[in-house]
Amino acid sequence: MNTQNQTNSPNISANSQPHESKEELNKKAPFEFGLSVALGVITIILVAATSYLGLVRF
Repeated sequence: MNTQNQTNSPNISANSQPHESKEELNKKAPFEFGLSVALGVITIILVAATSYLGLVRF
């Protein structure tokens, strides 16, 4: 079994630009986390409301 290690490939996030610095990423991360938490809470509230009203059955 042959494995090849790539030692010179940079570790880049899937949704980040290659030219972004650590400072720019550190400023963007809290916003993205807050947005994802807010969307998750809204989704849970919508599912609970539709289930309560009988529109969706779980």
